[in-house]
Amino acid sequence: MSVYCVTFTIANKIIGNKTYDERRQRLIDNVREDGLGYWDRTTSFFLVESGLDTNSFAKRAFAVLGSEDVAVVFDPSDMSAASFGDVKDFDVLKSFLSPLTRYKAS
Repeated sequence: MSVYCVTFTIANKIIGNKTYDERRQRLIDNVREDGLGYWDRTTSFFLVESGLDTNSFAKRAFAVLGSEDVAVVFDPSDMSAASFGDVKDFDVLKSFLSPLTRYKAS
């Protein structure tokens, strides 16, 4: 079991026929697993328990995001991480979270 940190910025516009609220809710639905820990008391940060490895967790989390959305997930126990979208200062982030897998919108 891993605990993931998920931070994100969802563009406040319709992307792929989905509103901000729809994409945010789908992100929550994609990362939250019944019976496992979940905390979301700030605007754009979650702590989530999952049995998935980092890349599988990231792919599931990122599946709903649009081309102008940005997200990063990482496992603090081993610092494995994945990002989605146009992460500003990617090289700086990668210096903290190495290895960092980068995903882009399809």
